[in-house]
Amino acid sequence: MRHPAILAPRLLVSMVIAVLLWLIVPAVGQDRMVLGPRQFETDKSGAGAVLCVWSIYLSIQTKTATCALPRRAVDDAIDQLIVAIDEFIIANSSLHPTKAMLEEFKQRAAASEARRIQQTDRDVCKSGDLERFRSFTPEQIQATAKSLLAVPREPVMNPCL
Repeated sequence: MRHPAILAPRLLVSMVIAVLLWLIVPAVGQDRMVLGPRQFETDKSGAGAVLCVWSIYLSIQTKTATCALPRRAVDDAIDQLIVAIDEFIIANSSLHPTKAMLEEFKQRAAASEARRIQQTDRDVCKSGDLERFRSFTPEQIQATAKSLLAVPREPVMNPCL
């Protein structure tokens, strides 16, 4: 599935790298979600790479909060999309994550990205690339969710846009 926006390569690369780094960190205990080889397979359903879209919108959510941008209706739609993807992951992933594991995973990824933004990449807050994702209507975000999550399958990262 292609996202309706054309991303600037820098934003896409930074979002995917930041989230991927947290996705492959070794687990300290069994209560921590760690992606394995199946999650890096290619989606063959035609509906899209669920983990790719999830990682991008988690990044947009974190950037919006870290940059203290005023919330808009699209931010609520993004929050709802993330919740829907969370439920899809819990229902379909061969990792069998619990809601607590998924929440802890998202918190670690968000904290890491927020630190990176605050320490080295404050320009992202002024970037038009971030605004492109936040310029969608709630209806466009809901349509993305509907098409992305219509087919039960293993959530994977590839192809990532």
